[in-house]
Amino acid sequence: MSELFSLIDDKFSKEHNEQQWTYSLHFNLVFNKRIIKYLTVTDYTWTKKGRETITKELIINIFKEALNEAILAPEPKKNPHWKRDHFVPQRIPFDDKKYKLVFWFKDGTDNHLWVKNCHQQD
Repeated sequence: MSELFSLIDDKFSKEHNEQQWTYSLHFNLVFNKRIIKYLTVTDYTWTKKGRETITKELIINIFKEALNEAILAPEPKKNPHWKRDHFVPQRIPFDDKKYKLVFWFKDGTDNHLWVKNCHQQD
């Protein structure tokens, strides 16, 4: 599986109080007609009980298998002061399960997605 991506940054953000892993993608991922080269996953997912089965590899594979070539509209902003558009696709089918993701484009980029959350939905 490691041939699909490689870790290029692993750091703890004091500003956001979270661990962040950034990967370079070695497969073609297109989202909203943009070629995505990088994906950052934060440890926020694992701050919630019951999400131990969610892995960084699972998240990357959901993008590769279920969201590649996807065109999605961002969610309406819950807070008008938010600077970025959030994408929150729900009930994404993958390996006979359904998942919800929360992600956005990293500030100032159009080729880097930032994944804040992922969890299984029944």
